[in-house]
Amino acid sequence: MAVRFARISRTLGVAAVAAVLALALVSPPTAVADDRMQFTGTTLSGAPFSGESLVGKPAVLWFWTPWCPFCNAEAPSVSQVAAANPDVTFVGVAARSSVADMQSFVSKYNLNFTNLNDADGAIWARYNVPWQPAYVFYRSDGSSTFVNNPTSAMSQQELSDRVTALA
Repeated sequence: MAVRFARISRTLGVAAVAAVLALALVSPPTAVADDRMQFTGTTLSGAPFSGESLVGKPAVLWFWTPWCPFCNAEAPSVSQVAAANPDVTFVGVAARSSVADMQSFVSKYNLNFTNLNDADGAIWARYNVPWQPAYVFYRSDGSSTFVNNPTSAMSQQELSDRVTALA
């Protein structure tokens, strides 16, 4: 009797594990909301923006300032990579400068994506950005990678590779 019970228990256990695995394979992954995305901001044109609008989408947050030499070096690449990847949402988060200087920077480098005025540094603080330039690369499942190199600009190839990996 004990042997028969052990076989039934083992069979039921294997069936339960198989059912869980089957559900995991069939169910689409759900996006996990990153608490850091619960921010609001204002675009450089004055429109409201909600970080939660990025949940479930591949996205790149680029933290920059107009006076940063590395940000100026990266800006043409960011513009080109953003234009080449319309399925990835790019959002610039500008700080530590005047709105006029931020707008000039956006115009100079043809940054045709949303750029936020984070004059008070609240969004930078939310992401623990110590200096610029910095990036947060979000995958559609909500997982992210933070990249911050204060000693050099990210190459266009590295940026392109990181963005391609999000889609």
